[in-house]
Amino acid sequence: MLKFVLKGGPTIIPLLVCSILSVAIILERYFYFRSINNNDFRLVKRVELLLSNDKLSKAKKEAENTNGPISAMILAGLEKYGHDRQTVKEFIQARGQHEIKVMEKRLRVLDFIASVAPLLGLLGTVIGIIESFNILAGAQGMAAPSALSAGIAEALISTAIGLIVAIPTMLFYTYLDSKVEAKMTEMRQWSTRLVEMLSEDSNRNYSSSRARGESYVSQK
Repeated sequence: MLKFVLKGGPTIIPLLVCSILSVAIILERYFYFRSINNNDFRLVKRVELLLSNDKLSKAKKEAENTNGPISAMILAGLEKYGHDRQTVKEFIQARGQHEIKVMEKRLRVLDFIASVAPLLGLLGTVIGIIESFNILAGAQGMAAPSALSAGIAEALISTAIGLIVAIPTMLFYTYLDSKVEAKMTEMRQWSTRLVEMLSEDSNRNYSSSRARGESYVSQK
């Protein structure tokens, strides 16, 4: 099989490199997205409960023990817990932008491979056809069919390998890009809730609510 593939000409080597790189990135990104597929609703509620009981350190540990962009945004907000709304918002948004870059990591390489692989296959096709014409031009009389078939086979193999690399790469790129878009939407939905939960207004509400409770108990 390898000997057959190598008959595709000089463009087969970069195509094989592209295929290996594509598979490695797809596997790495697939397991990454699996690792951040957490129950974010449960995490936020747990952190909110801990903060309402003045357990800031435990809330940080809860977020640290969870992977994903939401937990990272919570940690960023906890660093400025009780500050004004704008400060908390800026820290959460900055962390969110960083997490988006982490999610998009290496996806541009997949996009590049999906775009360049067919071009490399086409280049191999052109090289193979040129060799076939050179054989025809140098032949005295009728060229041997076997000599012509070598160049044509090189052209077809190169084109086929280019498409075999490009099509799955584009499919997985589209799939992974949709995962990023879905997570970004989720992050936008949670960001407002996190700002409300971690800013000084929320901290004041917790304190006043606890004070009312203590006052009620003392009156009893």
